[in-house]
Parts: sequence; C-alpha cells; structure tokens
Amino acid sequence: MTLLENKLVLVTGGGGGLGAAMAHGVVKAGARVIVADVRLEAAEAVAGAIRARGGQAWAEAVDVTDRAATQRLADALGARLGPIDVLVNNAGISGKARIDDPNAAEVWDRLIQVNLQGLFNVTHAFVPALKQSRGCIVNLSSIVAFVSGISSAGYIASKGAVRSFTQALARDLAPFGVRANAVAPGLMLTDMVKPQLQVQGGTDWYMDRVPMKRGGEPEEIVGPVVFLASGMASYVNGVVLPVDGGFLSA
Repeated sequence: MTLLENKLVLVTGGGGGLGAAMAHGVVKAGARVIVADVRLEAAEAVAGAIRARGGQAWAEAVDVTDRAATQRLADALGARLGPIDVLVNNAGISGKARIDDPNAAEVWDRLIQVNLQGLFNVTHAFVPALKQSRGCIVNLSSIVAFVSGISSAGYIASKGAVRSFTQALARDLAPFGVRANAVAPGLMLTDMVKPQLQVQGGTDWYMDRVPMKRGGEPEEIVGPVVFLASGMASYVNGVVLPVDGGFLSA
C-alpha cells in the first residue's frame, strides 16, 4: 500500500524545481496530482511526463498573487475533481537586496507578494475543501526562517513568516481535522539556485557549515513532504521540518 493512495494533491509552483520533483514524488506514492504554475506550458510539461508514466495529473495556470484567480481555481477544481486532500504550497521566488540597496523596496514587495501573500491566497481559497476532506497542508519555508545566511531581508522575512503562518494554521484548523506543517529546505540544487554555484564564494555561507558538505537534490525533498502529507504523520501538526543536510545542527 502506498502512503498517498488515491489522494488528490495540489502542488503550486509545480512547473519546475522542487515543485516538479514533489509532483512526480506524490504520484509515485499513489496520489493524483494537480500541477499548478504561473507558466502553463511548464505545468503541462510536468503533468504530461507524469501521465506518460501512467500517473494521473492535470495542469492548471494560476498566479498565486491574484486572490481572485486562486479562488476561481479552487471553485473549478472542486466542481471538476472534488475536494483536494493535500495542499503543497511551493510557489515562490528568490531575490537578493541589502536593506540599503537602491532597489530594496521593490525586491521586498515582490518577495512578500509571492512568497507570503501568494501562499495566503491559495490557502484561504482551499481551506473549505480541506475541511471537507479533513486533509492537510505542507508549506515550503526555508532554513533562513531559523538563521540568516544571505543578504535578502525580503526573502528571509517571507520565509520566516511562512514558518509562523504554518504554526497559526495548525492551531486554527486542527478542530476541523486539518493538519498544517512545513518543510524548511537548505540549499537545494534547482535551476533557480545553480547560478549561485558559478559565482566565486556564492554558496560558501552554506557549504562551509553543512556537515554533509553538499547541497540537496530536488528529489530529496520528496520523502519528507510525502511523510507529512500521509497518515503516518497523523499526530504531526505545526512542525517545520528542516531538510538541510544538518546545516541547522552545525
């Protein structure tokens, strides 16, 4: 028996990187998956690859910063597929700006808009469905929610807020049988991160400290997410689980 047998999972930001890895991973665990991304072509590519391997997958376009669009998606999916069982809030962006940089305010606004407001929009839209299914939420935070390692107040603040929001959700939704947890990845070797590897010293802040002396592969986020989404974690609620090769323990 697979851990997510016949569960309906929505993965935002599923068109690439960690989102694509998680979309493939939940299907391997027995789930059906909705791959949502602001880039419909990317979502279609991931969903198509899953279907080619015999899985059930649908692609949807959504801009998580558009609250009305997230509600339309929730309504449409509910009518067509029924309530989702698992929401994986993965959609997010990165960006660097010191507080005294000329573009600091612009970078801050965009990071908060996507990484925090977007996560709220999707969650708010799908809470009724999750109450109906007594499902669960897995949010994507970051190790920078625990310790600063980069010069980006906006990114650090947004991921720290995701950590706190997850704990608030766990408290608010527990009476309805809905759990909320998060994973906090370390440096994961996605296409968004790989350019840092080409910059002299670009990842020293991480590699000098992490005991395993390497970054994580996107597929290494799948196991923790599947666990948190499954019945094996039925008494796990409000946890933010580091997936960081021991970085925070060093």
